[in-house]
Amino acid sequence: MTPGKKLATLSDVAALAGVSRSTVSNVVRGSDVVAGRTRRRVLAAIQQLGYRPNALARQLLRGRATIVGIIARDLRNPFIAEMASFVEREVARFGFAAMFCATEGDNEREEQAVALMLDNRVSGLVFLSFLNQPEAVGQLIDGQVPTVFIAADEPWADSVTVDEHRGGELVARHLIELGHRRLGFVGPTHFDTADSRRLEGFLRVAGDVDLTPTLIAWDPPDGDVSVGGARANWQQLLTGDSRLTGVFAANDFAAIDLLDVADAIGVRVPDDLSIVGFDDVAMASLRRIDLTTVNQRGEELVRLGVDTLLGRLDGRITGEPRVTLAGVALKVRGSTGGAPKAVSGQRPSADPIASL
Repeated sequence: MTPGKKLATLSDVAALAGVSRSTVSNVVRGSDVVAGRTRRRVLAAIQQLGYRPNALARQLLRGRATIVGIIARDLRNPFIAEMASFVEREVARFGFAAMFCATEGDNEREEQAVALMLDNRVSGLVFLSFLNQPEAVGQLIDGQVPTVFIAADEPWADSVTVDEHRGGELVARHLIELGHRRLGFVGPTHFDTADSRRLEGFLRVAGDVDLTPTLIAWDPPDGDVSVGGARANWQQLLTGDSRLTGVFAANDFAAIDLLDVADAIGVRVPDDLSIVGFDDVAMASLRRIDLTTVNQRGEELVRLGVDTLLGRLDGRITGEPRVTLAGVALKVRGSTGGAPKAVSGQRPSADPIASL
């Protein structure tokens, strides 16, 4: 556009096409009440004038903003950050902007984030994490806007997620097949549903061969390390004759930090210690990291989730909330290898669930 040139208005289009402003508005909104011949005349005027419908005006006409709200627990987690980026890119393909809120797992911030989105009259909501208080949030939304959980699920909303149990099972089988008998699981101090499901799958397969993994609570990178509620440290857990040799971290964020911890205390990966993560974030495949991990196919989950959200918006999808379950696959890289031969058998640990 030439600098200083006045932007064409809806009235300009109406005058050129010889129709009313309401007719132009109907054409812009895609309404089917305008006759074909009149519609073509209006579209020709729009093209000639270079008219671009005002976004705010469109929002007011629809009674809803062309914005999708994205709410996540922690955008510092690279998997969540990647997923948020995927969602933003996918909704942009359909003319929507994205509004982000990170709750940091705080109950009050969960409700504040949802209230903020609803106050801004978003077209729909995407949750990228499990909620601390799902019932309260569900009551707050109360069906006002379409809502979808991606890589998480709640019964009151559409969900696109993966088989977390299956992922944990794949990790246990992989480590056991490599000869590891002294297994560990690293999870956060406060579990969400995904962490619990991954652990359950891991414990199920380990239990089938009479192994009891040591459960380690740790919020990386600087949180305290504990086992069964008692303080511990990585030097104890990863060195000496009774050391762990195969560790499953609940997510890649923790697994990558654990690689750094191992390097700092002189534990070689995978010669002394095998580490497996969950998510397969972009940095997991970097040569210096080379992390074995469970791949969630994040872009596929986002595509399915956004399609579900748009289906609710345009009426293609109706009825009760639906759950779409995607598969997982183990991506084997250089952070896992055969168990060291000189390590003794598996030491029993405290009750798996109670210890966290």
